[in-house]
Amino acid sequence: MNRLKLYAPRFGQSSLKLTSHLAILIAVMLACSVVISLPTAEGWTILQERDPEVRDYMSIAFTSKTVGWVVGAASFEDFENPGFIGHTMNGGKTWQKSEIKIAADLVEVYFLDEKHGWAVGADGTIAATTNGRDWELQTSKVGNRLKSIYFVNKEVGYAAGESDTILSTKNSGRSWKVLQGGQLGAVGDSDANMYNAIQFLDESTGWVAGVRVIPSKKGQSALIQKTMDEGQSWVTQETGKEDILEDIFFLDASTGWAVGENGVILHTSNGGETWKEQFSGTQETLRSVGFADEKNGWAVGGDFGVGAILNTNDGGKTWELEDSREKIVKVFVLDGQNVWVASSTGAIMQAK
Repeated sequence: MNRLKLYAPRFGQSSLKLTSHLAILIAVMLACSVVISLPTAEGWTILQERDPEVRDYMSIAFTSKTVGWVVGAASFEDFENPGFIGHTMNGGKTWQKSEIKIAADLVEVYFLDEKHGWAVGADGTIAATTNGRDWELQTSKVGNRLKSIYFVNKEVGYAAGESDTILSTKNSGRSWKVLQGGQLGAVGDSDANMYNAIQFLDESTGWVAGVRVIPSKKGQSALIQKTMDEGQSWVTQETGKEDILEDIFFLDASTGWAVGENGVILHTSNGGETWKEQFSGTQETLRSVGFADEKNGWAVGGDFGVGAILNTNDGGKTWELEDSREKIVKVFVLDGQNVWVASSTGAIMQAK
């Protein structure tokens, strides 16, 4: 039986920061009081056991076998500037913290190449770099949490988040346009879309995934929408599911996957006109999905103390489940030989 879990909207900047800081404090206390076993999944090499400064990791990205970035929330000592960006030059064995001060947690990082990258997070935060090392803040024009960002080239990019929010830029983020949403506050009595992931194939064609909250029915439905006109209009694609979707990944205009609550994995071979569920073998929330090609892919997730790493070599017809004792927040697939996963406590593993 599916476990229906209503999406919990944020109620403004002050509560966002309070919730974030409380979560960081709890994480520090737990880290100091208990010993948590490292991920033990077979077929993976542990590069970093956990973050040495007790930082929370939320997303990773690599542009080569050695060069990568991680974002999340810094330790409780950085109460006023919790946003964390780390950079590795040795494939994820060690991470050097960026000097930029960011007064909000970061949720996702995206890199187009080794120089051009962006990160998004709470309070409408967007940070960007043009050399891979130095970061500066951009003005998003919104104050709600941004969950995902994607660029199709150095100039054109899109971001998405809570409360129906979708943004676009045509000048590398020097200025952002609010395509829809962007309003702080609770869902209220009206239906609302909460976006957790966004991906574009080119400047015009892209998808968002998340959940549609339906207060009048005290329910929700899994949400996937597609645009073919640069985000000016979006068409909802039927999934038949109630689960919150956390991530979406398209290889090309036809082939894609989406993952989320209760171990749900959805697959399309026609650009999302129809989505079919694939059996994952887990009830854990799947938070990230990535494929090297149409056959070989990974999906990861879990919650505190329980994690899951899934692998397929037949396009998702069958998934092999490997349990982990840590919540895995992100998988990044550079190619078939270079795949990394990150846990919420900063463990970094690479596929053997």
